[in-house]
Amino acid sequence: MAVAELKDITKAYSGRSILRGITLDLQPGQRVGLVGPNGAGKTTLVKILAGVEEADAGEVQVSQQATLSYVSQKPRLDPESTLQQQVSLVFAELHAVQHKMEQAAAAMAEHPSGPLHDQAIAEYDHLQHHFEHMGGWDIERRLDVVMQQLGFKQADYLLPIKALSGGQKSRAQLAQMLLMGPDLLLLDEPTNHLDLPMLDWLEQALCEMSDAAMLIVSHDRYFLDSVATDIIEMSEGRIEHYPGNYSDYIVLRAERMLTRQRQFDQQQAFIAKQEEYIRRFQAGQRARQARGRKIRLGRLKETALAAEPRGKKADIILNLAISRHSGHEVLKVQDLAKSFGAKELFRALELNVIRGSRIGIVGPNGSGKSTLLNILAGNLQPDAGTVHWGHAVALQFYQQEHQDLDLKKNIFQELRAARPTASEQDLRDLAALFQFRGDDIEKPVGVLSGGEKARVAMAKLLLKPTNTILMDEPTNHLDMDTCRVVEAALDSYDGTLILVSHDRYFLDSVCDQLLVLEPGDQGPAWRLFDGSYSEYLDFKRAEKAKASAQERQRREKDNIAKQRGSSAPGAVKASTPAKPTAKKLPLHLQKLTLDQTEKLVHHLEDELKLREESFGDAAIASDRKRVAEVTHQCEDLRKKISETMAAWEAKAAESAR
Repeated sequence: MAVAELKDITKAYSGRSILRGITLDLQPGQRVGLVGPNGAGKTTLVKILAGVEEADAGEVQVSQQATLSYVSQKPRLDPESTLQQQVSLVFAELHAVQHKMEQAAAAMAEHPSGPLHDQAIAEYDHLQHHFEHMGGWDIERRLDVVMQQLGFKQADYLLPIKALSGGQKSRAQLAQMLLMGPDLLLLDEPTNHLDLPMLDWLEQALCEMSDAAMLIVSHDRYFLDSVATDIIEMSEGRIEHYPGNYSDYIVLRAERMLTRQRQFDQQQAFIAKQEEYIRRFQAGQRARQARGRKIRLGRLKETALAAEPRGKKADIILNLAISRHSGHEVLKVQDLAKSFGAKELFRALELNVIRGSRIGIVGPNGSGKSTLLNILAGNLQPDAGTVHWGHAVALQFYQQEHQDLDLKKNIFQELRAARPTASEQDLRDLAALFQFRGDDIEKPVGVLSGGEKARVAMAKLLLKPTNTILMDEPTNHLDMDTCRVVEAALDSYDGTLILVSHDRYFLDSVCDQLLVLEPGDQGPAWRLFDGSYSEYLDFKRAEKAKASAQERQRREKDNIAKQRGSSAPGAVKASTPAKPTAKKLPLHLQKLTLDQTEKLVHHLEDELKLREESFGDAAIASDRKRVAEVTHQCEDLRKKISETMAAWEAKAAESAR
């Protein structure tokens, strides 16, 4: 049964049709990537499904049993609440149950015996089971894991929402969604503001939500490759479904376009043949047949025009011009260091770049990637070390700020200045590729938005003859088709390339080496990795698995050594009583007497024994899901026993004073 359905949805703004009869359904476990050009209506469709906007016509159905979470590009959070308060709103029901448990515990303390005491115990027991089933004992751990993976520190928890950056607010919204674990996820550009380690973790987290239905708007092709089970392409108000991930979609789309082009060409050839027949015989003996063919041809032309293939933009091929070849040794970096205040970005960095190298610089946000590029370009001075460019290096630098644009010129003049020998039609075709069509090309650069300036700067860079290119986040503000064209151009480029990018698909397509900046507790580190980004990920996972295996072996050896030591002749077990925890006890334990706390320990131990004995039940032992559930319940009970024992010890120590 579908979690959500859209039927014949239409939407228009100021008379411009955005959605035209959209129909789709989302099934449990289906993760649908929504792609298409900017302005195609992707965000509008998601907002309609989320109930944030209304359709002009059509029907929206979401299962009554389904919980829904909408992660928008503009988070709507309470500016006065703290980060922890905001994210913890997803635990409101659990907090309510916990409050009732505390009330039941208080009733147990108030009535040490009798019917009211028994009633309070029964109520506490019922609430506790419900609390356990909802994962209540695991709230703090789950929150800490998610917040840490999304780049928050414990010190950030008490910050008010209004003090957070836009990126932090987006990550707070993501944390809420992941902790909520909804049945239906609507995600609008969820990878914005995430660095590479966060992206890798988010992909795994979403894939583990195997029963949830998801509709995801994203320009992150690597993310869609990792997460999506289906792709829906939006264009001109309509949708087309493609099974599989993003890479599957690219192959299927090309096949469908080729088939449609062939059908269209055949249709056009048939039309031309019929038109020739009508022209030749419209006044002769076959005039009647000619008139009949003319009527049928009119109907066919309507269908033929509607069937004309779209989306040829990705077929455009750009060739980057080489000014002249550089020397073999393009760049030599020695003992490079840079800090800003107390924050050290990198130190003792060494890099030798030869002609034709394609190096991607990667690392977490704030690790110094853009700073390093600016030092290489000569825009910043290092604190230590040297940067030496080789013989005949002609350098171009694509920056996020685009300082090289002349704000007084229009777009066409800027492109003409980059390659004066190019024809007007070639420049117009290139401008159209970067979404500047018709009269747009006459716009002054000074009136353009940041994204539009970025596209002009990229077009200029592709036109200028050069043999070495530095690029800082080159795919920002580019749609998917344009990204593929730029990738193809760089792939055939005969020069040297050093770039910073969060676009992992782009890194995989263009780079064969990575300079990895790795901040750490012992100071920043770096490494040069030979291979693609995907190969680097595989290497890191293998490295992590190896470290885990070594740690497991070490623990096993320690346990064996302890067992041998305890069984040796004359060995005496040292018994050190556990000290009462210094952490403040939960309210429901604070209100219990010493005897009541002891009874609760026995009660929890009995429950643990029952759970452990249930592993012997064949029905449970043969069901992996139930084994996992019981294992989790046992872990929760052991945690509660430990917590309650600490409370008992604290109370015992108090009464002994």
